Amino acid sequence: MKKINNISIDQISFNFPVNHGNGIETGKKVALKVIKFFSFEKILGAGQELEYGLNGYTKSLKYGTETENVLIMWSAEQPQMGVMVIFYGSGKKLYEELARNCGIHIDWQKIIQEVYLHFRGHISRIDIAADLINYGYSIHAIDGKLNQGIYEFVNGKTKRKIELDRITTFGDSGKVDTIYVGSRRSDSFLRLYNKRKEALNKHNSYYFQAQRVIDWIRIEAEFKHRTAQKIGEEITYLVAAPRFYPYLVSCITNHWILVTNDDEKKK
Repeated sequence: MKKINNISIDQISFNFPVNHGNGIETGKKVALKVIKFFSFEKILGAGQELEYGLNGYTKSLKYGTETENVLIMWSAEQPQMGVMVIFYGSGKKLYEELARNCGIHIDWQKIIQEVYLHFRGHISRIDIAADLINYGYSIHAIDGKLNQGIYEFVNGKTKRKIELDRITTFGDSGKVDTIYVGSRRSDSFLRLYNKRKEALNKHNSYYFQAQRVIDWIRIEAEFKHRTAQKIGEEITYLVAAPRFYPYLVSCITNHWILVTNDDEKKK
C-alpha cells in the first residue's frame, strides 16, 4: 500500500490585544473584529454566546458543534488579557472543510502573518503534526527499542540525549500506543501515538480514512507561550510560501530527533 506522509497544524490558539486605554475598545468589540476576520458567521454559522470562559476569561462564543468547535473568549473585568481564539483540532478541521464548501481558501501562513502584522496579536499555542501512514512503524516497537537502548531521542540542536526518565508511555493490553517526551507543563512537548487506533471510532472525523490504511502513527509537537509566539514571528517573516511546511517540520526536528544509538551502530 502507498506510503503517505503529511505535515499540518492540528490545534492553534491566537491572542488578540485589546486597547483598553480611555475605554477605546472592549473585548467584545475586538471579538467582533476577529469574527469578521475569520469569516466565522459565513463559514460556521451563528455562534453560541456563553456566560463563562476558560483560564480566567469570563465571556465566550462557541462556533461549530459540541464536539467540533472553535472558541472565542474575552474578559470584561480584565481586558488586558486580550481576546483568545482556540481552534481545537476537530474544530479546525470542520472550519477548513466548511470553508471549502463556501469557496473560501484557508491559508494558515497568511492568517498568522495578518494576526501578527495587522492585529499585533500572537500565537499562544500551536500543535504541529506529522502523519506517517503505511510506513510499517509501530509505537510499541519504538518503545521497545528505546528501552533496549537501540533508539534514543536527542535534542535537534544540541544533540544532547533526552533521558528515559523524561519519556512516558501509555497503552492497554500490554501494548504501548502513546509515547510522551518531556512535560506538558513546559513550552514544548512531544507525543507519538497510534493514530489509526484512535481514529477507528465511528465518532472520529478520521474514521473512514483509518479504515483504508494499514498503519498510521502521528508525531505531534505542542508548543506554548514564548515558544509558540516565536514560531508565529518566524512564520510571519517567511518570504516564500513553499517554505511554510518545511519550516513546520524544522520546529519539530529542532527539538527532538529519534536516532539509532551510536553504541548500537558499532555492534
